[in-house]
Amino acid sequence: MILANLLVSALLFPFLGLGSSQPAGGEATVLRTLEGKVTEVGEIAGEGQLPVVTLQLQTREGSFQVVVAPPGVLADIGFSVAVGDQVRARVFFDPAKHQAYAQKLLNQSQALMVRLRTLRHEPLWDAAGNWQGSPADLPATRELRETNLSGRGGRGERTTPERPTSPRPPG
Repeated sequence: MILANLLVSALLFPFLGLGSSQPAGGEATVLRTLEGKVTEVGEIAGEGQLPVVTLQLQTREGSFQVVVAPPGVLADIGFSVAVGDQVRARVFFDPAKHQAYAQKLLNQSQALMVRLRTLRHEPLWDAAGNWQGSPADLPATRELRETNLSGRGGRGERTTPERPTSPRPPG
């Protein structure tokens, strides 16, 4: 019985893509974090004829091209990256191409973070380049939420209770 379960698991897990992520082309990639300085911001033709912003990221391990998102998506969500910015990127890395696809980006120079792809490598925009992600993924939404929580524009204690409190009934 155990041998049969192991055989079924071995057959199903690769089919389901567990253990590695599969980009649209079907090549295996590894989820990892890259951190470094942006040396170039460019653009390539992406899937479905959409142009996609790329970053050349200089890390301690070398230079990597990071595929980000369509420029319209970045403009719509209020996320930008410029040459010289310090960036931490959680990426699906394709070692054969020395190329990475951004799953999540933190622009440390501008204190902005955004999630661009699911853990299954699916972009959070549609084929027409329209944002399909959650409003909670947007940099402006997080900044507004943090401002409301602290009253000062940063993290801190709440100045008002989450729920209105009612007076205690007379005892």
